[in-house]
Amino acid sequence: MMLNRRDFIGTTALAAAGSCLGADGRTYLPSPVTVARKAKFRKPGEKIRMGFIGSGGRGGANLDEFYKLGEDIVAICDVDVNALNGAENRIKERCPDVHRYQDWRKMLETEKDLDAVVVSTPDHMHATCAIAAMESGHHVYVEKPLVRTWWEAERFRDVAKSCGVVTQMGNNGNGTDFQRRSVEILQSGVLGEIDEIHVTTDRPIWPQGLARPEGADPVPETFAWDLWLGIAPARPFKQGVYHGFKWRGWFDFGTGALGDIGCHAMSFFWRGLDLRETVSVETVKTTKTFAETYPAGTIVKLVVRSGRQAKPVTIYWYDGATTPENGTAPDKETSRRITDGKSETFGGTAILGSKGRWWNGMLKLTGEEKFVRMQDHPAARAVPVSIPRIQVPDGCSQHHREFADAVRGGTRPFSDYDHSVPLTEMVVLGCISQRVPGRLDWDQASGRFTNSEAANALLRPHVRAPWTIG
Repeated sequence: MMLNRRDFIGTTALAAAGSCLGADGRTYLPSPVTVARKAKFRKPGEKIRMGFIGSGGRGGANLDEFYKLGEDIVAICDVDVNALNGAENRIKERCPDVHRYQDWRKMLETEKDLDAVVVSTPDHMHATCAIAAMESGHHVYVEKPLVRTWWEAERFRDVAKSCGVVTQMGNNGNGTDFQRRSVEILQSGVLGEIDEIHVTTDRPIWPQGLARPEGADPVPETFAWDLWLGIAPARPFKQGVYHGFKWRGWFDFGTGALGDIGCHAMSFFWRGLDLRETVSVETVKTTKTFAETYPAGTIVKLVVRSGRQAKPVTIYWYDGATTPENGTAPDKETSRRITDGKSETFGGTAILGSKGRWWNGMLKLTGEEKFVRMQDHPAARAVPVSIPRIQVPDGCSQHHREFADAVRGGTRPFSDYDHSVPLTEMVVLGCISQRVPGRLDWDQASGRFTNSEAANALLRPHVRAPWTIG
């Protein structure tokens, strides 16, 4: 059943407000959620008043998408004045009076009439900014991964429930007709019981697998280094090492390739196969490890429970543009098995079921000789359309439009916290396995690994004084 946003809030906010416990009674959260201002919903057809934390990189892309949709860009914030200048210049035709900030806390304090805030910072500041925005009564669109640590994901969900806000994680494929059709087909059970899923990526496309450089460089006058560090431990500024999308491979700031792409690539089958809590995570192969950055390439094994079958689903994640010979890409035997002996190389996403296989949007059921495009396969054509599609002007993003329509009182976004939180939790638990060797057994009820205190120590973020989360 599709719930109207206001109906949904009525069934969740009262139950969550004022409680410092999770739904299962765990006491891992700090203080009760503080709701400073009730979230507002616009009427259909009204423009949304928006603020942006981060206006370069993905922040600039998100700014452009909402600008194209015609929303009202009220405020932009970035620690880098050069990014602010570029963003202001792109929207000056329709939003010439946009307010500029370097400190996002000042933006939230000053801009009381914002409807929504878009968070596009490095991963380590997602939770800090988004939770403060929600507690201030703003709906939030947050880049993927939703947060950097498991604890922050739990906190995000509880704050979102208490504040009654719309949320959307920026895994953009969720809005497309293709992904929604893929979900419908997987939900139909056409593949039978699922045994394994294999996912590859060419990431990282940024530096990682390296040690921290020595020394310090002068901080540019246009760049607020301490604000960029935020909750992370203090370290010297080094030109060209962290800022400018080179942060993702550092443990303190990013989530590596798995965090970058996992919330994109795994979203459709997470929903389509009704995946739920993680059972275990293990990095089964890796290149050389380093003290402060993710390895250049890994194979991660994630075992996840499914609401559709008794047997958990095993997901194999491959990152690093490397070869089978050095152990960080699917080996030739695995590739031949996935492709029925037709290829010694494999790329993309493969889902192996008892009745057939999915490979990069193609289906091949048991007894069939070759893969057929999903839209042309008879079994897929027989699956009815059940998920609403999003209509947008040419060149506009369906995913961003869905968030904006939800802020105008529409249905819940596809990547609201009920989807984005558990998906992100699996991803960031997998990131922990890239730092702690061996199989790590996870117990969702207690919120702990049962066999590794070293891994448990990485569940919560470092919060540098005087910063707080919320």
